[in-house]
Amino acid sequence: MDADADGRLAFDDYDAWVDGDKFDNVCQYALGSLFDLVDADGDGALDCAEFTTLRTALNNPPGNAEAAFDALDTDGDGRVARDAYLAAIRAYVVGDDSPMGEVLY
Repeated sequence: MDADADGRLAFDDYDAWVDGDKFDNVCQYALGSLFDLVDADGDGALDCAEFTTLRTALNNPPGNAEAAFDALDTDGDGRVARDAYLAAIRAYVVGDDSPMGEVLY
């Protein structure tokens, strides 16, 4: 993934590497595992604080994480489900509409 061989994985490196197939076969498992780590009660959904912890760990500014949470919390229940989170990232990767992706990137 480190296209410029600088020893770091920048977003541009990741963005150039990833596509739908790589998301389905690599990224969704890694991102799902990280989601599960911050899902403190194991219910398959994150509240805003948990979501912000996750996105901050992935190097998104906390303000963007909160806006992304709001974009994903379409029913306003204060929670984002694992499947909805992963679907929003996949949509962004393959070029489909992703309100979370628009906010984060």
